[in-house]
Formats: sequence, structure tokens, C-alpha cells
Amino acid sequence: MKRIKAIQNTELYKETVRLSKTSEIDIEKRRANFKHLNATFSFTDYSIQSFGTKTKNASKFIAGHLGTHICQKLATRAFKAVQKFAFKKAKKVRFKRKGEFVSLEGKNNKTFLTYSNGYVYIGKTLSLKCLIDPKDQWMQHALKHRIKYCRIIKKEVKGKNRFYVQLILEGHPHRKYELGKEEIGLDIGPSTIAIVGESHAILKEFCEEVVLFDKEKRKINRKLDRQRRANNPNHYQSNGVMKKGKKRWVNSKRYINTRSEHRELERKIKEVRKQLHGRDTNQILQQASSIQTEKLSYKAFQKMFGKSIGRKAPSMFLNMLQRKVGSQGGRFREFPTYSTKLSQTCHCGAIKKKKLKDRWHRCECGVVAQRDLYSAFLARYVTKSNQVHLQQAENEWFQLSIVLNECILNLKNMKSHRKFISTFGV
Repeated sequence: MKRIKAIQNTELYKETVRLSKTSEIDIEKRRANFKHLNATFSFTDYSIQSFGTKTKNASKFIAGHLGTHICQKLATRAFKAVQKFAFKKAKKVRFKRKGEFVSLEGKNNKTFLTYSNGYVYIGKTLSLKCLIDPKDQWMQHALKHRIKYCRIIKKEVKGKNRFYVQLILEGHPHRKYELGKEEIGLDIGPSTIAIVGESHAILKEFCEEVVLFDKEKRKINRKLDRQRRANNPNHYQSNGVMKKGKKRWVNSKRYINTRSEHRELERKIKEVRKQLHGRDTNQILQQASSIQTEKLSYKAFQKMFGKSIGRKAPSMFLNMLQRKVGSQGGRFREFPTYSTKLSQTCHCGAIKKKKLKDRWHRCECGVVAQRDLYSAFLARYVTKSNQVHLQQAENEWFQLSIVLNECILNLKNMKSHRKFISTFGV
């Protein structure tokens, strides 16, 4: 932080920032100036790694607990955090408190932090046995590959610290299935996911099981608020509004225990969400080898549907799907919404804006379909020029309309312990 602030206080930096980002001459000048400033003030990854190594050698305690490669990786992590701040991609750099350990990793499987034959070796004195399931085919397949380096991570489970080793390996993961052969269109929103292929269509609530935690989460949040107010009555006005200014909070033992319960619940939600993402991506890949979907702005979604996006993380889901499709040789493509306008377009060529509450696509040409399913249907026909191939969509509409109607019929006949969400439109 001292180094980047020293750079920002120079006249050269202030002049460079004012240069144009469109002119080729100015772009080259900006690049040369920033490179010169970074080298002058030692604001480079290599320089920060060197500082981390010197810090380690100057402290016997750090030298006894951390290897050189681990200190260099920590230094790189710190450098990247400040670099984000310098590029205006982050508002501030968050410093970790004492005891807020999350992860440590090395650079190879030869020095300080290593794994071999079911044991993790930390330095020359500490060895820890790993709990490995011999019946887990995925894990047995993974352990046959060369280990690049190890990472130790800490998770708090039920109020207790649990330590895990992550092995970064060469090769490809174990496949339980082969990619499907269909080309599908995908339409994912804050609450629903619609999938349309050649023979099968799905419309369902996205990450439905995560919503079941909402009642418990609200209950714990209210309890936390009551305990916080009871422990700090002087921080609130008579009408219950919090007073402005810096405060020193008093936390009781019961409040700390409730906070641990809240942290454990958030961990459960995170694990369930990750599991559901994995399940849904695997189901899609068993059906399709080619996936087309709109490139949405999830920052805009966060402003309109903050709670839903926070619970279900659709962007994380799409990243997982893209990674899995790419690793198995499939095709994943995102196209812009501006040129395609799937929610407004009909395959007859008509374009009509709809309100968010209108959940059915109804056109004067006689086409009637559920809005999300119809968008997923049109997504299959978006060409490389980011235009919908209307003629092809019209030719295949009769066959696929039967698939879409069957999907809605199955949805209506499905037994559910919860009411259908309004975005289904059924």
C-alpha cells in the first residue's frame, strides 16, 4: 500500500492517468510510464515476493513455521489484492486479523508443504494423516496423477476448526458420464432456469433447496439483532435507529454463540448451493454437447434481485458449466442481449416489449409459450453474427412446441410441498 501510494503521488502518474485510452500512441505511452513507475518504486510481483522472503528470514518464528515458497505465494496474493485496488477494481484492501487464517499453498510438491502416500508433511517435523475414502472412485482416479503443489485450507464446521489438504493435479477429472449430443438453449434468471433441447425441455426453480434455509436464517438474524441491542443500548436512539459515529461494541457469550450458529448456517447454504450447481450442470451435460445462453449483467441483477442472486449465485453456476463443458470438449457460447432481444422477439419476426410480470409469450401470429422456455428455445438459433435465425426457428417450432407444452403439463402435474413461484406463470 505504501508503494502504490508513493506512485500515485508522483507528477508522472498524474500526467499518465490523464492520457487517452483510445489513441494508440497514448496507450503505448501509458504502458511505458506505468512500467517505469512500477520498477522505480518496486511495485512488481517479484519485488513483493523478495520482500516476503526477507521478512521470513528476519523472523525465527515465521521461518520455523512457513517455507520460502509459501511466503512467496502469500506475497503474490497481497500484491494481487493491492493491484486490484490500483486498477479501481476494488474499493479497498482488506487486511486479515490475527487468527483469520484461510489457506496456505506452496509452489511444488518437493519443499516444505508436500503430500505423499496419504500423509501431508509440513516442514521437517510435522506429518498429518489424511482421511481418504478407499471406495471413492473420483479420489482414487485423482491420486494416480502427478501432484503439482498442495494447499492447506481451514474451515469452521459446527464451531470447530477443520483442516483440509487440496492437491492441485495434472490431467483430467474422473468422468461418470459422456457428453450428450444435443444442442440446447439455456435461459437462467434470478429464480428460474429453462433448458430446451431437441427432445427434452425443463423449467424449474433454480437452487430450490437453498430457499428452504430462509426461515431459519431470518430467525437467527432477528436473534442476533435483539442480543446486539440488549448488549449495547447506548448505541441506539429511542425510536430504535442506530446512532451515527464510531462505536465500541460489547458482545456477550450468548451473542458470540449465536454468531457461530449464523456462520455455520451460511456454511451449510454455501455447501448445498455448490452441490446443487454440480448436480444441475451434470444433468445438462448428459443431455448436451453445445450450450448457448445470453450474456447477462449480474451486477444489474444484484441491484434488482439482490437476495435471490445472493442465495443462488447464477453467475457461479454458469462459470462452473463453462469450465466443465470446456474440459470435456463441448461448446459453451454466450451472446449479447442487445442484438438478440430474446424476451421481445417472436420467430415470425415481430418484436414487442413485455413487462416483467408478463410470464407468457403471446404473438398475433398465434404462438403462445411460457416466456422463459421460449427464450431458451430461441437461444438455440442464435448465429455467430449474434442474430436469431428466424427461418430455422420457424421450421422447427411445430416439433419443439410439443416439447414445451409437455414440459408445462409435467410442471402442473408435479407434486410439490411449496407453492410454485410466480415467475413460472402457472
